[in-house]
Amino acid sequence: MVVEPFFEARFSSKSHGFRPGRNPHTLIRTVRSNFAGYLWFIKGDVSEVLDRVDVDVVMACLQKVVKDSKVLGLIESSLRMKNGNDGLGAKRRIEREKRMRTKKKILNDDEPKPDPYWLRTFYSFAPKEAAKVPSYGYCGILSPLLANVCLDELDRFMETKIVEYFKPCKDDSIWKESIEDGCHNPAWPEFVPSSGKEKTRKMDYIRHGGYFLIGIRGPREDAVKTRKEVIEFCDRVFGLRLDNSKLEIEHISRGIQFLDHIICRRVIYPTLRYTGSGGSVVSKKGVGTLLSVSASLEQCIRKFRRLAFVKGDKDPEPLPCNPMLYSSQSHSNSQMNKFLETMADWYKYADNRKKAVGFCAYVIRSSLAKLYAARYRLKSRAKVYSIATRDLSRPLSESSNNSAPEYSDLLRMGLVDAIDGVQFSRMSLIPSCDYTPFPRNWIPNHEQVLQEYIKLQDPKFFCELHRSIKRKGLTLPQDEISEVVWDFKTLGAWRSKCE
Repeated sequence: MVVEPFFEARFSSKSHGFRPGRNPHTLIRTVRSNFAGYLWFIKGDVSEVLDRVDVDVVMACLQKVVKDSKVLGLIESSLRMKNGNDGLGAKRRIEREKRMRTKKKILNDDEPKPDPYWLRTFYSFAPKEAAKVPSYGYCGILSPLLANVCLDELDRFMETKIVEYFKPCKDDSIWKESIEDGCHNPAWPEFVPSSGKEKTRKMDYIRHGGYFLIGIRGPREDAVKTRKEVIEFCDRVFGLRLDNSKLEIEHISRGIQFLDHIICRRVIYPTLRYTGSGGSVVSKKGVGTLLSVSASLEQCIRKFRRLAFVKGDKDPEPLPCNPMLYSSQSHSNSQMNKFLETMADWYKYADNRKKAVGFCAYVIRSSLAKLYAARYRLKSRAKVYSIATRDLSRPLSESSNNSAPEYSDLLRMGLVDAIDGVQFSRMSLIPSCDYTPFPRNWIPNHEQVLQEYIKLQDPKFFCELHRSIKRKGLTLPQDEISEVVWDFKTLGAWRSKCE
């Protein structure tokens, strides 16, 4: 898109949704590095901006950067056109869903191939903060950029509030003097040492799409005041009338769910104080708090239950993977391995990564075992494990079909595919959480290049840069090119022939 580079460098660093180089992983790592020490959190939902927004609001935000009237007119005409959610568009959507439900052995030439089963399954696990994609009129892929252009006003408003709210306190253990000051170990940003009664007043903010999170180190009254200011701002700028249910205030001790991760804190007690007592805590006074970002197993079970992989809540029972009923063992295992690899990467920065991925592997492995027990007419899941081993890597065959050739002979002739075992069959095979510290003011490389380009557009900065180059006796590439062109014009082609 032509207009994207003009906005990417101007967007706030607090935004992580629908932007190249930024994703939910960068948001989770930013929360882990920068949100330790906050007591109250405001979890906001302004996703109505992703569904509908006033065209005049969008155009007013665009006109601050884009000056081309043709581009502005094209975007405005696309915004004012109906998006086809009703009428003929709804009929086409219903017909497309019917075609997808109907099995086809051969696709037409102009018909796109459907997504593989493992990818569709993973898309069903997308959290609500990342699953909702804006769609404005006939703007198509430009809609996410336009949503960020509008919500960037909210980002700038919150950045101003962050600076105004900051009140340092020298009795605190962190942020004693400046807003960027952190007295704790930068290699372990999740840990915050204990402090006195007086604490530094500080606020932080982060957003993904139409959902944002505000952390406040201060009393609850400040959180209530901030929520009121955000509601008034959204009503004044976007025309959204939000209530308190859209901006919930929660304490860190209760746990805040965001992007299917639970943000909470744990109190760290001095180990040397109670080791001599056989493990019992002698002193209730902790040395500090540790920010914990863990995967939500309840959400994981809920998603599996919606996809008919399990039944029940407290003690979920795996169900057979019926969509893979007519697939071979090698194809079923490979599809589920890709899904498990993607889930392991999704929970890469969760404290309980081993537990979450281990639960997913247990559900998938048990579901495949029940499917194979029904397909190959085996009695139970235990019988499948006894033949195919724990990771289902050995071939299975029907006991009644004794005349079928051996799997090893078919594999040697290239008539069947090799069977890969289901990954993460043991907890020791699951990778641990990635605790690599995230830089405090991290910016993607392409944004740094764009920001340098924006600086060159400033006449004052360009003149100062040009004077410094002349002062040091350096030569610009433009000067060398101009000399070559001038020599060619004055001396003509005769000099070039002589050379």
